[in-house]
Amino acid sequence: MTRRAPKRTPLKRSRDRIVDPSGRRRLTRSEKIGIGSVATLLAVGALGVIAGVIIDRLLDFDSPLDTGGEWDEGGGVSTRWE
Repeated sequence: MTRRAPKRTPLKRSRDRIVDPSGRRRLTRSEKIGIGSVATLLAVGALGVIAGVIIDRLLDFDSPLDTGGEWDEGGGVSTRWE
């Protein structure tokens, strides 16, 4: 008596599409994670831009301690920011 291989059935992909009572399709878990990841990246980028603008406003780039600035009190070295 020989054994027969089990019959292969196609994968059913329709079960992961959940429809709520109003007829709208709900998001799957991976779709929610993807949207959350994109939102997090955008929020971190926006915070970085805001922090950069605030730091730029607070720092004074004409100070004598600035790199390339006049540090020898009138010895002929001019700042690169002028």
